[in-house]
Amino acid sequence: MVLFFVDDTPIRIYKNNINKGVGYPNNTMQVKVSLWDGSSWATDGGQTKANWTNGPIEAHFQDFKIDGCLSPINNPNKDCFGQDYWWNTKTYWQLDTKQQKAYDEVRKKYMNYDYCNDKGRYPTPPHECTR
Repeated sequence: MVLFFVDDTPIRIYKNNINKGVGYPNNTMQVKVSLWDGSSWATDGGQTKANWTNGPIEAHFQDFKIDGCLSPINNPNKDCFGQDYWWNTKTYWQLDTKQQKAYDEVRKKYMNYDYCNDKGRYPTPPHECTR
């Protein structure tokens, strides 16, 4: 899984669901920041209005760290799966209790849209949403 942390708080978990046809991206990954336009699908059906009066909206990053191992899908680098990389140690196989609680709180407080639960747009949930 790929975990995204902000100030030691997990905010996003991206699981490798290759068995469901939704694997990790197999090309160069990058971090992007975007703003949504406040469409009704992203704002509780239009109930949560976008407030643009606080603009300009800026994003700043500091102490940004990213680590990885090149492993093309058609020729997997077996070294990427060994214990030589810190992310492959058992410590990182799942969130600990404190991290899981923080993750649940972030989702409860800040997440107001989940496409996996959007039956209007996706009557049949995308592959990665099925458990």
